[in-house]
Amino acid sequence: MDRLLDRLQARAAQCFVGRQRELALIESALADDPPRVSVFVIHGAGGIGKTSLLEQVRRLAKARGVASLRLDARDIEPTPHGFLRALGTALELDPGDCTLGRVLERWAQGERRLLVLDTCEHLSHLEGWLRRTLLPELPDSTRVVLASRALDPDWQTDPLWHEGARVIGLGNLEPAHCERHLGARGVPEQHHAQIVQLSRGHPLAMTLLSDVVLATGQVPDALGPDLVRQLAGRFTAQAESDMHRRALEVCAHARVTTESLLAETVDRAHSHALFEWLAGLSFIETSAAGLFPHDLVRDAIDDELYWRDRARHRETHVAVRRYLIARAQANEGQAAAHTFDILYLHRRSPVMQPFVDYGSLGSMMFERAGADDLPALRALAHSELPAAQLLPVERWFSHPAVQTWAIRPAPGELAGATLVIDLALLGDKERASEPVFSAVWDALERAGTMRPGDCQLLARWNLAAGGQRKRSAAMNALQMSQFYQWLTNPRLGSFIICVEHPQHWAPMMTHIGFAELAGCRLEFDGLPLGCYAHDWRSEPLAEWLEVMADREIGEEAAGRAAPPRLSRAEFEQSVRDALRAYAQPAALASNPLLATPLVTRSAAQPGDSVATLRSALLEAAQGLRSIPRNEKFWRALELTYFRPAGSQELAAERLGLPFGTYRYQLAVGVERVVEVLWGQAQH
Repeated sequence: MDRLLDRLQARAAQCFVGRQRELALIESALADDPPRVSVFVIHGAGGIGKTSLLEQVRRLAKARGVASLRLDARDIEPTPHGFLRALGTALELDPGDCTLGRVLERWAQGERRLLVLDTCEHLSHLEGWLRRTLLPELPDSTRVVLASRALDPDWQTDPLWHEGARVIGLGNLEPAHCERHLGARGVPEQHHAQIVQLSRGHPLAMTLLSDVVLATGQVPDALGPDLVRQLAGRFTAQAESDMHRRALEVCAHARVTTESLLAETVDRAHSHALFEWLAGLSFIETSAAGLFPHDLVRDAIDDELYWRDRARHRETHVAVRRYLIARAQANEGQAAAHTFDILYLHRRSPVMQPFVDYGSLGSMMFERAGADDLPALRALAHSELPAAQLLPVERWFSHPAVQTWAIRPAPGELAGATLVIDLALLGDKERASEPVFSAVWDALERAGTMRPGDCQLLARWNLAAGGQRKRSAAMNALQMSQFYQWLTNPRLGSFIICVEHPQHWAPMMTHIGFAELAGCRLEFDGLPLGCYAHDWRSEPLAEWLEVMADREIGEEAAGRAAPPRLSRAEFEQSVRDALRAYAQPAALASNPLLATPLVTRSAAQPGDSVATLRSALLEAAQGLRSIPRNEKFWRALELTYFRPAGSQELAAERLGLPFGTYRYQLAVGVERVVEVLWGQAQH
């Protein structure tokens, strides 16, 4: 029996047109042994046809007897270890056996292989490692094709790959190819010219216009500047019934759509037919987890519903969330996946965006830790905590009042952990032995809300590789392990979260209904701590979820921080510009950051703005030194911007680093400074 995937791939192959020049270049590499060009780097805007081209390349490889393996970077943790684990697992190695040596050994067992890597924009910091470490060690019969929205210019300048790699930029299709594509899709010929003119040959736009024509028999007369949104809105309006339209709206809102989700949120009797209908739409993609729209289409459909009918949008949101919560509560083994899908529903909230790495959702999981996790926890604590905190972590790990949740990138591995103590189970002497325990217990007693038999849970130590304040897959999973406890503990009184640099977390904590506990600001070895709490008896789960529904979808709510004046992308660019101009106050005087709360709330006088901005930049960069493993990122920043060595080449030389390694450390350092300042600007 043919699979649905086989049918969808065959249909896509029939509609593939153009790209003959690009295919000819790659096919020559498939024909030659060894190939003269081993690596092809394809880049182009979203919806331009990169994934379709990759699938066509795989078909050509199969015809020439070259075995292909495809990886999607959205599913890969962006670290060398994460990449090796993904590649090794695809080569049928055990997750714990995916070392560089073992992966290379297994890859070499195939005589002729093609590695296809899609959505490489999610691995931007890893491309240097790919160029310098992994790819050069692959057998010379290997072919590699990478696709990304953005081109890393080092592919064109790296001497090692000057002859061995070819960069291919994809643009819009030529009119003749557009005509062939429309014919293959069954669009009447009289509409071809108008569709080509309106779409300008952009493959996704042309596909969406085709859908409108096939549904309505007409081509829109005119399109506004937001082409994709208008096309998607027009298509949803022409769904054959309101039930089909609801199915499409659910698919756009949820991270992935399954038949059971449609049964619970749209119509149980017709869920199978609706799933099949969605799977057949040209802009819906498939994965092992379910169906999902192309990113541009997802945003377009969800935005159109939000602005057209906010009540219906909220209803869709609540229905999807209710389904996911029920699944998380019913099966702890699948809880992590469902909680990540719940977190994805927060993506519209401007408050949550600086605190969640939405691109890596699901790449790490959480579960209850076991005794055999202690060595890895000890190592993690050593890299992330002040020395004085190492023994307390180890001592409390085995205490019966403590439940530790492990954050795992793969079975048996540890990238994060949260140690949660039920303070109600401790004696007075035990609570007095730890300053944070004592301060929190005193605050709870002053509040007078504790009830006999309730749990009073304190998430005291929250460890994530790379630090708490860095958005990461590990922090995603750590936060969701705590959310899972809120969903499933029927005796939960208060839940308290102890955080480093408490002011950084204020916007998110206010957003989720957690208030800072008075008298709980402490400091250990220069590391400031604070505690935020929610009383689940005063505001039970059902009431909290009702309040959160509006906040999750970006509606105004009491206490929510106002949206920033700069978009996230504009803010990041302004920080990069400010770092480059750090030594030039006159240049800083026109930087957009001067008008943000980052500066305006701290500058005593208008003339102090530039000095305030310089101070904020320096403090954010120096803050990286509080964690020993981040010292290298500070050094790269220091010798580039704050005490410049004169050039990047000289900075790399003074650091004793290869230039590529220096560039990587500098990029990570800048990224972390942006994260810190973005969080401060939201307060």
